[in-house]
Amino acid sequence: MLQITQRQVAAAVLSFLLPVFAIDATTAQTATPAAYPVAPDPSECVVAPAPIEEIEAILGTPVAEPAGTPAPFVPPTSEPADVETTAEVIATLRQVFACANAGDVLRVSSLYTDDFVRDFFGGVPLEDLLGFLAIPPQPLPEDQKRIIIRFGEVELLPDGRAGVVIVLDEPQDPRTEEPDYAILERVEGRWLVDEIHEDGGAAATPASGAPAA
Repeated sequence: MLQITQRQVAAAVLSFLLPVFAIDATTAQTATPAAYPVAPDPSECVVAPAPIEEIEAILGTPVAEPAGTPAPFVPPTSEPADVETTAEVIATLRQVFACANAGDVLRVSSLYTDDFVRDFFGGVPLEDLLGFLAIPPQPLPEDQKRIIIRFGEVELLPDGRAGVVIVLDEPQDPRTEEPDYAILERVEGRWLVDEIHEDGGAAATPASGAPAA
């Protein structure tokens, strides 16, 4: 999965490595948990796409660059999330992979915070990116789809965000299990992806066979 300490952003975009829909709280609590491992089906990608103009505006907004070399990621101190938050966060991340498997980068982008949009697309020349975003979605072949192996326990972080280990199987990685630590932020009632740290949560949270609901 993509991460803040990044997995080649330009390559991720051009090959569509990876590119979140927060479900209604009632749905989250009553839905039947899916079995894992699973490659989320493109039909699950139902979130509205982000307008290209919105992505262009985000990338054109100046932000202060962090000073110095970023410190290695260490999962923050946390506490277990409640059932509702857990269901919404898991639904968001599953939606990311459904839209990734659908080859729909604009729908994936609508599930990122502004900061993560900058991190994900920031290494790509704007003209190339806009051309790429204008290409109609093409679902990935079966052997290229991203597979979710399992989720760890969803955690609430001190800054109000949520974190979780998500273990993946991606066709570009020779490993069959790649654990990433995803951090999501609640924005206007939806949990959106704010950071993803490749291999950052491998020892942070014991993973379970299926998400809690």
